[in-house]
Amino acid sequence: MENNQFRIVILSIWWGAFTFYAGFVVPLGMKVLGSHTQMGMITQEVTVYLNIFSLILFLLYAFSLRNENSSSTGLVKQIVATSIIGFQVLLFLIHFYLTELIDFRYQKILSLDTFYLLHRIYLIIETIIWVSISAILFSLFKSTAN
Repeated sequence: MENNQFRIVILSIWWGAFTFYAGFVVPLGMKVLGSHTQMGMITQEVTVYLNIFSLILFLLYAFSLRNENSSSTGLVKQIVATSIIGFQVLLFLIHFYLTELIDFRYQKILSLDTFYLLHRIYLIIETIIWVSISAILFSLFKSTAN
């Protein structure tokens, strides 16, 4: 399989899984459970696996760039891949702190202000990753079509 095809496959898997989860599973879960907090108890657990899955795919993507030429385009691709991995590692750290702010026994958030600030930062970082992957995929699809 050619490198661009491999990159399209792994990033499309991530993009599709994340988009489906964020766009359908979470909103439907909140609707069924009737509460952001109730759904958050589920997403807290699922997010651990989603973060591991994401990091593995992003590392595979970065590894696929190892033979990129040293042109400015190749360097930009490597910087973007490294940034995405860095953001994903940051999500692990934020998720750890978010978990510390939850009392699972009573299903309560211990410090609402801190939790919601960190959660908002978490969502912004996820959005940056999603937009970056979307742009990479667009670029890959465009170059493959030519």
